[in-house]
Amino acid sequence: MNSLPESAIFILNKPSGMTSQQAVTRVRRFFGYKKAGHSGILDPQVTGVLPIFLGRATRLAEYISEERKHYLATVRFGWATDTQDATGQTIATGDTSTLREEQIEEALLSFVGTSMQVPPAFSAIHVDGKRAYELARRGEMVELAPRSITIYALEVEAMSIQAHEVTARFAVTCSKGTYIRTLCHDLGSRLGVPAHMASLIRTRSGTFVIEDAYTLAQMEQSGMSLLLEPYRAVASMPWLEVDDVNWRKLCCGNQLQGVFPLDQIALDSLIRIHDKNGQLGAIYKLASHDDHTAYTLLPVKVFAAKKE
Repeated sequence: MNSLPESAIFILNKPSGMTSQQAVTRVRRFFGYKKAGHSGILDPQVTGVLPIFLGRATRLAEYISEERKHYLATVRFGWATDTQDATGQTIATGDTSTLREEQIEEALLSFVGTSMQVPPAFSAIHVDGKRAYELARRGEMVELAPRSITIYALEVEAMSIQAHEVTARFAVTCSKGTYIRTLCHDLGSRLGVPAHMASLIRTRSGTFVIEDAYTLAQMEQSGMSLLLEPYRAVASMPWLEVDDVNWRKLCCGNQLQGVFPLDQIALDSLIRIHDKNGQLGAIYKLASHDDHTAYTLLPVKVFAAKKE
């Protein structure tokens, strides 16, 4: 039987109806890890890519959390809800008969760029030590400050305009902290017609795409063969292979100095460090160089254990 690796990543295609923490617990218990975490909450009704970090790999989650998110969303016009998605109570209705495809697309594309977005009251943001959704469920007034978000790309994939229902499906690439249900709600406001998010799929998180993701049933069938090596979380980061002498220094958390092939790397860049067998040992920062030959690297996160 294969031994459990100290660090690994499992890419879950999260099902609807499960919280992100419930998903983490399910995966952690199945594989037998003591520590596990994820790289960004998905609401219970949202499906798609949820990278789950196991063992020492939990320390890599922050690098995925900061990267752009990719979603496939469907907005439904005609009524708005208190949660801004299909799970909430209807708070407004409106006539959709005047909506046209080109009008909807133009309004959607107007959101591309950086803007201020007010998060929904039914969110996990802390307010005076409590989650906003806890206050909202009790009927308390929740006022959240606007946050700067960026919509990098937005593409309409399909529209359906029927007598009593108008929907649009669109792909969106956005910054961390963007609420797509709020985008759908605000789209309706911009068009003068109440709207809410009907469905949402996260199609990419960091370097991981939906094709990399597996269901819980697939996990239970194939087990450890679906686990990924930790370096996959930072695959876009420059990397350096070091010899045994520098590896021992790395394991002790010491700075590395020497002649390394890093002439194309800018100062202060993060670099993943591997041993000669390809194992990820640490994340270092390029601190200084001397005529692009002798470099000094400072430790940021060390994963490799010191060997006695």
